[in-house]
Amino acid sequence: MIDLYYWPTGNGLKIGILLEELGQEYRVLPINIRTGEQKRATFQRISANGRIPAIVDHAPEGSGAPLSLFESGAILNYLADKAGRFLPPTGTAERQKVQEWLFWQVGHVTPYLSQLQVFKEKAPEPIPFALDLLNAEATRLYRVLETRLSKVSYVAGEYSIADMAIFPWIQPLRQGQDLADYPHIDAWRERLKARPAIQRAYAKGRDIAANERSLALQ
Repeated sequence: MIDLYYWPTGNGLKIGILLEELGQEYRVLPINIRTGEQKRATFQRISANGRIPAIVDHAPEGSGAPLSLFESGAILNYLADKAGRFLPPTGTAERQKVQEWLFWQVGHVTPYLSQLQVFKEKAPEPIPFALDLLNAEATRLYRVLETRLSKVSYVAGEYSIADMAIFPWIQPLRQGQDLADYPHIDAWRERLKARPAIQRAYAKGRDIAANERSLALQ
């Protein structure tokens, strides 16, 4: 059994998608980040950084004690490794390609696109310098992904945790991007949207917080 502490944001949905793809038994424990539940000491004992998602694996390999993990990239790697799916074996070039795109998502996509969304949706008044900078970076990131997907069907070649990590963060309407400019991203998104596991993950997210903007799939 895996306990999933999450809220259906871009980062939370990544883990829900993988758990659904794996057919892994798990229990969702919502952490309402809109009301500050992530600041509670009980949650921060599981997630030292005070951010979702986090998991507790009650049956980790090689240990009798439950294992808690935070940071979405680390969780994706751990669960995929444990299951032996969606992440190639250690030491292979294919695994490194997955890691390359996973780290691209963690290091570039989430920081810049999340800041863009905050400045567009929550700033008391527009801040032109910040919006210009972040819009330009969003366009650059979309072009990086579009170029990659013009060569392969999935970002690391085969469908993997890298796709699961990137998919929830590509939200064109929120990010001022027109999918007509990115036909390969559009086609990739349609392939992923058709996957039953992704549909289930988003449905479970809507059961928890139907109005979360990350759940909208244009």
